[in-house]
Amino acid sequence: MNEEATPLSNELESTILDGRYRLVRPLAKVTSGGYVFAAEHVFTRKVCAVKVLERVAPEKAKRRMRREMDALAAVQGPGVVDFRDAGEADGRLYLVLELLEGRTLGGLLAAKGTLRVEQAVKLGAELATVLSRCHERGVIHRDIKPANVFVTADERVQLLDFGIAKIVDHERKLEKLTQENTLLGTPEYMAPEALLSSPDVDASADQYALGVTLYECLAGVVPFEGAYGEVLLKVSTTPLRPLRETRPDVPRVLDDLLARALRRLPSDRFSSIAEMGDALSSVGLGAAAAPMFEHHPPRLGHDSPTPADAPIARARVGPSRRRHPRAPYVTFARVRVAGTEHVDGRIEEISESGFQFVGTRAIPNGTAVAVRFALPVSGRLIEAPATVRWSHSRRDLTAVGLEFASLPEDAIGEVRKYVSLLRTD
Repeated sequence: MNEEATPLSNELESTILDGRYRLVRPLAKVTSGGYVFAAEHVFTRKVCAVKVLERVAPEKAKRRMRREMDALAAVQGPGVVDFRDAGEADGRLYLVLELLEGRTLGGLLAAKGTLRVEQAVKLGAELATVLSRCHERGVIHRDIKPANVFVTADERVQLLDFGIAKIVDHERKLEKLTQENTLLGTPEYMAPEALLSSPDVDASADQYALGVTLYECLAGVVPFEGAYGEVLLKVSTTPLRPLRETRPDVPRVLDDLLARALRRLPSDRFSSIAEMGDALSSVGLGAAAAPMFEHHPPRLGHDSPTPADAPIARARVGPSRRRHPRAPYVTFARVRVAGTEHVDGRIEEISESGFQFVGTRAIPNGTAVAVRFALPVSGRLIEAPATVRWSHSRRDLTAVGLEFASLPEDAIGEVRKYVSLLRTD
């Protein structure tokens, strides 16, 4: 992306992969070594997302991508990111997916703290439907968490990242696609049996992870936080804190529903994720879900959920004071804080006056920074001065509101054109 970007980004950006896919701009890094790019098919001109690995990516990463290909091919349908192509070019594995415009649920929670009750219920019911289809087709996701749930600009919920999925082979009973006794997933979202690396982990683990995700959507925190050992100890010895203690507006039936999904023993949970979805759909709220992107920026100085983040308190903040309309926009960005110090992450929302950045490190309010990112229409890379106006952290992610100090007129025009097409407020 620039002189300090990773070798893969430098080498591949603006080139044509496998003679077919022009890589326009990086969207995100792949933890195991690679990037996700926004791309265009050189013949059809259709836009897409291309996940491509480094040539020197470890064999484990290549197995994971092949596993993702198999799982995606099996579960295609509403609620799962569209799988369009895959291959290997010049020693690099790649995967072609639908280019989604919107935001991850993780990014939304980093900015908002919590969702409204009706939003969380609607999202949970939709995810349960998607996961039920996956389970019927023999695929257990095993990595359900906010970072792997995408909410598109038109409010569609899409499930991402099937890299550690378990695929049931009906002829051979079970095909193990990962080594036994290997911890897979994010500890806070893993069922107790998965934390113990039990070979009997089944679809009930996805139900537990969905329960954790919805609990976090409503409480602003996960039920049990920490590293692997800490979570295992807490989930084994500490009673689940009822949601209604922190969110009195949560109906008791919903509190009880999530408590059942989060039981320690799989046999004590719902018989299937479809049953859990039916229970979510039957929660009577008496109001339609508000748009997912309708929110107020966090107050300055918020570093963790507080009573002021509760929906009742947040409702008193009043209408957003943004000077310009904004729209979801996902692209990789680098925020240079001082000298050579920088924070990598992604933009998830943009306006002509600034954008929301999601990264793994907090940046103090009032900090003057320089940010490099690709413009949303042309893909042209620019660097612009900006100031941090607010920040909000939740465990592994920090959402930061950045206001441009200045922006070239042609760049302003390009952002304005994009927002006019995709604006959500």
